[in-house]
Amino acid sequence: MTAPFAMNSFKGKQVLALVRDGDYAHAGEEEAIELAMAPIARDPGRDLLDAGCGLGGTAAYLQRHGWGRVTAFDIEPRAIEGARRTHPGPTFLACDIVAAPGQLDRRFDVITMFNVLYALPNQPAGLRALADVAAPGATLAIFDYVDTGAYQRDPLIDAGGPFLPHPVKRDGIESLLAGSGWRLQETKVIDETYVGWYVALVAKIEAKKAAIVARVGADGFDHVFGLYGGLLERLRAGVLGGALVYADRAG
Repeated sequence: MTAPFAMNSFKGKQVLALVRDGDYAHAGEEEAIELAMAPIARDPGRDLLDAGCGLGGTAAYLQRHGWGRVTAFDIEPRAIEGARRTHPGPTFLACDIVAAPGQLDRRFDVITMFNVLYALPNQPAGLRALADVAAPGATLAIFDYVDTGAYQRDPLIDAGGPFLPHPVKRDGIESLLAGSGWRLQETKVIDETYVGWYVALVAKIEAKKAAIVARVGADGFDHVFGLYGGLLERLRAGVLGGALVYADRAG
């Protein structure tokens, strides 16, 4: 029996890349990268780690635009294989976040996570692993969804499981970081910006229906459209939001 198509899969990342016209699996694409990285000075000589890099578009953008020498990793080997072929420049590794300290040969001045934290089954362990590879005074920049308090009671379902498994509660960010080796510096609320990005994304999904159907079939298109339409509804209702979180290595 064929497994149901899931957006939280390698094929799902490919569909998102098709819709977004680039190898991005996070909201806002290049606009989001610029927004998240605006407080961080560009320094091509710095070591930067992009955690959960997916198909590698964000890592390549960060290096191309001068934020650092980029190393990036993702748990999906096929995504890393594609990233290496498509985006020369960054160093790409296939590994789980908790195994990253054993795979990386240096410490990093800046660590980025773009729509990654919500997917981690053990967020404290993942953040501690990143703290272990952070240089003294390193900056952690997190771009992600936040649960404003009601999402877990009615989550979106993707192929039998939650589409957004673990969006962090907005009021729990500081304690999560503090228990994982990081010190919160600033949280920026970007709820309305997320709404705008998803209005645009749902329109792009409609516009690219034929290409999506060719890739994953009519049922696959309906699944994609339903998930992102549902996500937009929850963002508009304030059940979900968006945040930029900046922290530095504690101790």
